[in-house]
Amino acid sequence: MARLRNHRRGELQSMLNERAHLELQYKQQLAHLHRESSESELSQTLRRLILESDILRAEYAQHRMKLQQHKRLHSLTQENLNGFHPEFHDSSNENVYGASEKSQWVSHPYSSETGWRVHFHRGEPSFYFHPFTQDHFDDVIERTVDIFGENPPYIKQVGTLFGWNLHCASPTRREDKSIVSHARFTIRFACSLDEMNMTLVRTKMTALPLLATPPNWNRNQRDQVSIQVLQEFEKDAYVLVCNIPGPVHLRYLYFLRRLTRTLPNGKRKVLYVMIIASSKANERTRLAEDPQDDVEWVSEGGTFLSLTEVDDGTVSFSYDHWTSCKDDHHAQSLFFQWAQFISPMVTIGNAAPASGMLETRLRMK
Repeated sequence: MARLRNHRRGELQSMLNERAHLELQYKQQLAHLHRESSESELSQTLRRLILESDILRAEYAQHRMKLQQHKRLHSLTQENLNGFHPEFHDSSNENVYGASEKSQWVSHPYSSETGWRVHFHRGEPSFYFHPFTQDHFDDVIERTVDIFGENPPYIKQVGTLFGWNLHCASPTRREDKSIVSHARFTIRFACSLDEMNMTLVRTKMTALPLLATPPNWNRNQRDQVSIQVLQEFEKDAYVLVCNIPGPVHLRYLYFLRRLTRTLPNGKRKVLYVMIIASSKANERTRLAEDPQDDVEWVSEGGTFLSLTEVDDGTVSFSYDHWTSCKDDHHAQSLFFQWAQFISPMVTIGNAAPASGMLETRLRMK
């Protein structure tokens, strides 16, 4: 028995010695780590916070995607419950008022605050649309009027054509590396403001300017373009979508607004504003959906047309057009495209070139 106790006592002592040795090694290693490490408690805390924020962002992205999927599922379910199937009406011979009345998105009760899926009658890729608020709409229009209304940016005149004064700015490169082309066309028409305004109000959808077009596009392709009215806030206040087909569909959402003003001298002024618009909700949905390599969304562009009453038989006409483009060559082709668009208006307003002769002097670099 004594021998057994001595044996166990020896084993216990051996274990205690081993424990003491391990504790010493642990303390030495810990001291070594403290000496080698240059991180302070603050840096460790920051690193932990960064790690936690990355985890939270990943979780947020997952929840956001699930929410978008839920919204799309709700949209499709609602369509089936309501028995709603898009009925496409040919609005090419309609003005914007008629197109809005026939729009399935404006008139159908299916349209909701959360959004709906927009389809095109030629089978172009559909997209999920989140409606804009009127505050957003009004803010964008107001900012555009502030820029172009009273004192528009100066643009150098480069020539004249059929009585038009042609102004063209050098392409501007934005911070995001995109290039923006901008031109202005001015003239005076021998007609009343009411006559010119009524002509523009009656303009068919197919005759409205396209805010953006791809390189090498020409007017013979205009019949393939699809424009739909998505929202109507009030008369003369609309949200539309435009799809220009091609190997890659060029697409943009835009606001259209007509405004009337009375100047301090009692003369009247009418403004027509069309400007490309977007929202965080629509941008997030595009990112959350499956990639559409055959669709390109345009982010910048617009037109600003102003009619100013000079007297009972004369109207001052000014038309600004700007949009993003691929390069300088694309910008130049857009300028000539816009000039071709406004030239026929001379016959509407009975305007004539100087001395009754065609004057064409373009000073394009």
